Amino acid sequence: MRDQMKRIIFGIVSVPVLIIFLMNIGTGEPEVETPAVEAENNRMSTIAGVVQPSETMDAIFKKYGLDNAELTAIFRDAKKSYNLSRLSVGSVYFFEVDDRNRIQNMQYGIDEDSFLKVARTSEGFSAERVNVEYEKRVGSLYIKLRDNLILSMPGTHNEYLRLALELSDIYAWDIDFLTDIRNGDTVKIMVEELWSGEVFRGFGNILAAEFLNNGQMHYAFRFEHDGYADYYDDNGRSLRKTLLKSPLKFTHISSHFSRKRFHPILRIYRPHLGVDYAAPAGTPVSAAGGGTVLFAGYKGQNGKMVKIRHSGGFETYYGHLSRIPKRVRKGRKISQGDIIGYVGSTGLATGPHLDYRIRQNGKFVNPLKIRLPRGKAVPKSLMAEFKKVISDMETRLTSLTRPLVASTGKKKTSS
Repeated sequence: MRDQMKRIIFGIVSVPVLIIFLMNIGTGEPEVETPAVEAENNRMSTIAGVVQPSETMDAIFKKYGLDNAELTAIFRDAKKSYNLSRLSVGSVYFFEVDDRNRIQNMQYGIDEDSFLKVARTSEGFSAERVNVEYEKRVGSLYIKLRDNLILSMPGTHNEYLRLALELSDIYAWDIDFLTDIRNGDTVKIMVEELWSGEVFRGFGNILAAEFLNNGQMHYAFRFEHDGYADYYDDNGRSLRKTLLKSPLKFTHISSHFSRKRFHPILRIYRPHLGVDYAAPAGTPVSAAGGGTVLFAGYKGQNGKMVKIRHSGGFETYYGHLSRIPKRVRKGRKISQGDIIGYVGSTGLATGPHLDYRIRQNGKFVNPLKIRLPRGKAVPKSLMAEFKKVISDMETRLTSLTRPLVASTGKKKTSS
């Protein structure tokens, strides 16, 4: 939830201006009771207000003498778009009523990104969830990493956390954020910023990034074609690969791939043909790639385990899970990134961790060293357009010369 709303000012304005103003307020809890306003406008009245603690839509209707039968109809017709029994304190609402006190139009602020729009029709009411239109500006960040990506972000606002996670998703095929990050690595980012007037609402799409990791430069450019958007390097090669570099985010490796490892419970040396990722119990585990579930259940010393077959002769194994979602069953199709289980310590395990293994053409391989095929590159017919799009982004990235440091800032400044 955004910062708490400190002040609410209502004026006699037209309905379109009113809703834009109200949506810019935010959804935090108000400190004081704020009365609604009724404005006459060509035999139509506008009622606007803010949801108070413990207030229901039924109470709001009674407060302004609105017909409860109409409330029942609105609840019914709006149900597919939004359940009006779930009101949030501080959310804004307004009604446009005629001279017979019948509701003609209604809007309710669901969150900062959308609102419910209701209108009277000949058969009752129509309802739809409408996304708020924000002004998009291009912003930039230049970050020097220490410890991990999240701690290195220049602010503690939730949007910086979301930005870090999105960046890790973009580079998920090339950079393992558990093992590959080094202190002193740098990342430059060009990103959409969403603004409502002069209020920063959040980040949009990452447009371009330049990640210097352990001396190696990784580029990512967002390019849209044929109604599809994806990320490519500076040569137009897709960043996507058959498998993700890691099925977990932001944990650490407790045991590496080895042909001879001393087992802590059995007290003997034997092969460990995978990588153990230590993580808190319940941490979501993602499918490294799309494919078909070959096994999902209990498997001896592996505990609860999922096995997936992928294209190109690859199979992945996820062991010691605490639980497996019901939808993950033998024969089911899985998409890359789908949650297929949760970290646990079932089977022969000393503590919560994920035992992750990859088998290629019948042979187990080291997940940290395997080279994987890429997805489709930018079509040759579009390379000239692609180069034109990334040229401006490359210039902007090059112009960033001073890294930001981690702070408690909450607001982003456009470039």
